[in-house]
Amino acid sequence: MLGLVALLVVALAGPPEAPTEAPWCGPTRITGYLRTDFSGLTYDETPIWTEERIAAASWDVALGSLAEVEGLGVFRVADRGHLGNGTPTPWLDIAVWTRAEAYALTGYRNVCFRRPAA
Repeated sequence: MLGLVALLVVALAGPPEAPTEAPWCGPTRITGYLRTDFSGLTYDETPIWTEERIAAASWDVALGSLAEVEGLGVFRVADRGHLGNGTPTPWLDIAVWTRAEAYALTGYRNVCFRRPAA
C-alpha cells in the first residue's frame, strides 16, 4: 500500500525538472524570412513587427533558446517553420526587414544554441 501511495505522489507531481541543456555549437544553415511577408504573431506569440532580433528554428531547438550566429549576433528562437525539418543539418531562419538582408545572410555559419539564463 505504501508503494502505491508513493507511486501516486510521483505521478501527481510529474517528472523531475530536466537539467539545463548544455549549448550546442556547430555549422548551421542560415536563411532569412521577411517580416513584411507576414502579419500577426510568431509561434510563441511575439509580434512579428518587434524590433527584437528573432528567428525560426526546427522543432529540436527549444523556443526561447538563444542562437549566437557567427558574424551576425544573437537571436531569440521565437518561431517555427518547415525549412530543413528531417535533414541532418540544423537550420535557423532569421526574421529580417529586406530581401537584400535575407540574401546576404543565407549560407552556412557556426551557431551556438543555448537556453537563456533564468
